[in-house]
Amino acid sequence: MIKLSKKNCGLELTTDELRESQLKMLNEIIKVCEKNNLNYYLSGGTLLGAIRHEGFIPWDDDIDINMPRKDCVKLQEITQGKIGEYYLQKPEPITIYEAESWRLYDSKIVIENSISKTIKIPYYMPSFIDIFPIEGLPETMKDTEKHYKKLRINRVMINSMRGNIWHGSSLIAKLVHLLLRPIAKIIGYKFWYNNIQKIVTKYSFDDCEYIGVMTAPVHTIEERVKKEEYIPQIKVKFENLIVNAPKNYDTYLSQLYGNDYMDIPPKEKQKSHHGFKIYEFKEEE
Repeated sequence: MIKLSKKNCGLELTTDELRESQLKMLNEIIKVCEKNNLNYYLSGGTLLGAIRHEGFIPWDDDIDINMPRKDCVKLQEITQGKIGEYYLQKPEPITIYEAESWRLYDSKIVIENSISKTIKIPYYMPSFIDIFPIEGLPETMKDTEKHYKKLRINRVMINSMRGNIWHGSSLIAKLVHLLLRPIAKIIGYKFWYNNIQKIVTKYSFDDCEYIGVMTAPVHTIEERVKKEEYIPQIKVKFENLIVNAPKNYDTYLSQLYGNDYMDIPPKEKQKSHHGFKIYEFKEEE
């Protein structure tokens, strides 16, 4: 893949065209997983969309899935980073498009993202599906909270060294980032990234009673579920596909979105959390 810029933005596309690309990517992942007995599950808002709308949440514009880490690794090995016409990127500290989890990219579509707490100018990347690895978690909630806290500390260090010098969602956050920035930059991004990977892989998926995703950008300990209740798969409808969901989806979605997750939120909350513009890829002239 190449580093994208505004020069790679061709004809502007619609959200429906972006969703069509994502569905094709999801279908390719499903085919590889079913052929090779790999476990996958719709996750987060994608799972909520399947249960509540039998497809995308009407105001949403992405697809997320969860896979046990060992299955993510097998997916990478089997495909050698290529699934159909799409590119599978594994977690690595130095890549064109950084991510703590796996991602499948469609290089034919360019996303211009203008929403960021740290970067004030638009940045460009291919359309993608996030594949979040499911990790083993500590036995007690207290230890799980400590485990996620270690993860947050390393993310704060990464956020402190990137973007504008004076950034953050509050005055305290701005001051923390400003003070930590010199230390974070001296030690370097690669150290903090590798530290995150060490933390999330500390507990073996096979040996733990509780499991959960640690590399999702929104939720933390809400992802924690009992393995024996989550792992059994059920089939659900998502647009034109029949896909896997965890058996205990009700518990999982209640933890993420509340017991009233089936209720449609008021109009003012029906907004995407992304700031995407979508374009057809074109070669630079």
